[in-house]
Amino acid sequence: MKRINSLESIPENIDMLTGIDLIGNIKQLFKNPVQMPGCLFLLCIRGNCTITIHLNKYKLERNTIAIVFPHQFVQVTEESEDCRFAFIGFSQKLIQSPPLFSRMIEYTPSIFEEPVIELRTDVADIFYEYFKLLMKAIRLPNAFVKDEQAHLIFSQLIMGLGNIYKQRDGNERPRYNRNQEIVKQLIRIVIQNYKLERNISFYAEKMHLSPQHLSTTIKKTTGKTLTDIISTFVIRDAQAKLRSTELTIQEIAYSLNFPDISFFGKYFKRYTGMSPKQYRNME
Repeated sequence: MKRINSLESIPENIDMLTGIDLIGNIKQLFKNPVQMPGCLFLLCIRGNCTITIHLNKYKLERNTIAIVFPHQFVQVTEESEDCRFAFIGFSQKLIQSPPLFSRMIEYTPSIFEEPVIELRTDVADIFYEYFKLLMKAIRLPNAFVKDEQAHLIFSQLIMGLGNIYKQRDGNERPRYNRNQEIVKQLIRIVIQNYKLERNISFYAEKMHLSPQHLSTTIKKTTGKTLTDIISTFVIRDAQAKLRSTELTIQEIAYSLNFPDISFFGKYFKRYTGMSPKQYRNME
């Protein structure tokens, strides 16, 4: 792979980037804590290292894969000399698009809890060969891999890994401090209830915490407010329905428990800068 001096040097118009780290660039790129601008799948193909993802340390060695979500901090430390990776990264804009949101939501909590998993050798080999195939395809002239395919490729990866997570029920989970446990629990509860509830008091009551304590903990641990987290799920769901279904705007508003179309329109515009109708008609 060509040397990348910083994540900021990656052009903004690139939705997908893949390669094999033959020169140890990954270790240098993440030598210090870096906040991920997109989603990274990092497959260790040789050697080993310690990787810190969102405050937690993990051992990354051959046939293990790490999944880092946007805004999570990541750092590679204590690496062996021969530590090498195959990787594929996707832009935040791509993975937050409405078509992918509904596919991600099922697997997000499990990956958030356990972002590094060990793969069977045969499964790791499939991922490695797939990464190499994509790398070759991207290099072909005349845009052999188009933007629309990047969505499908991300879906294949997240669903494939999601199925692996489902098969690993009962395995030992990593330990978290109290604040991280609160965030983990909150995400699960929001996923189950965001269509009906946007009130902070509801989530605080569900978690047996005071609204102030819950809000302060979430802000301190994630850098986002509780309202931000809830609204992200609501808006992405609304965007997916506006783009991918023939439901009327009123039906979408009711499906997300808004009292009327006017209230829904104001809420949607507050977070997107446009009305639901403008978003639906946008090219």
